[in-house]
Amino acid sequence: MTGRPCSRVTCNAEAVSTFTYVYADSMAVLGPLSTKAEPHSYDLCAVHAERLSAPQGWQIVRHVVLGS
Repeated sequence: MTGRPCSRVTCNAEAVSTFTYVYADSMAVLGPLSTKAEPHSYDLCAVHAERLSAPQGWQIVRHVVLGS
């Protein structure tokens, strides 16, 4: 693996997306993999990024890079 691993405990796949929570807005934000690991964000592989869910009453904002 050349990149960062998925943040899911039992997953060894390479991360392709980064997500974080915005607690004040009850929002989870998922976007392209950040350029560096951040302590309050989570890197996810493609499978876990697709399956991402948020707490009830929250929304998920997915930022997609065109051409991907």
